[in-house]
Amino acid sequence: MTIGHQKVIDESKSYSTLKFMDHKYNIGSVHPLTISVSANLKDIRKIPVRLKIATGNYILQTHKASFSKNHTSSICKLCSKADETVEHFILLCEKLDEARIPIMSKILNNGSLILAKVTTSLPVDLIQLIINPFCYVDINVNRTAFEETSNILEPLCRQLLYNLHNKRYALLANIDNLGSRKSNF
Repeated sequence: MTIGHQKVIDESKSYSTLKFMDHKYNIGSVHPLTISVSANLKDIRKIPVRLKIATGNYILQTHKASFSKNHTSSICKLCSKADETVEHFILLCEKLDEARIPIMSKILNNGSLILAKVTTSLPVDLIQLIINPFCYVDINVNRTAFEETSNILEPLCRQLLYNLHNKRYALLANIDNLGSRKSNF
């Protein structure tokens, strides 16, 4: 690795928006999050949502509040119970339970089975696992675990994030429609 490559990797670690990206992949190689196991157009359409979340570019209320210098509330518009952070969006917002619960048990079961094959001293962070399961497996250390992550766990995580995204936007559209109807009276 050249000095320039190492400098880019070191600098990328300091960006809070990239906290869910692992920094073990080399410049010039394709990160596994950007690859779909199938050539199915439905699967390929889910990749941008996942990448926006993984790179910190998915706009949640906390982002809107910080960009507007707190003129906009950071509270979740769906449940109004907490700040809409990535953690809240993926794990805690009760209004998204319908999209979350069916897939979450599959992620936990498959994730446990796959990660049991990997010796890691790192504690497993559920948010990290959902956003980027590849941070816990290395193709050079355990090819089987990497392939199982690619073929089983990653598609489930991608599906969860896509379902949450769609449910969130459908609910926000309903809220916006109700708000515009109220303002017309």
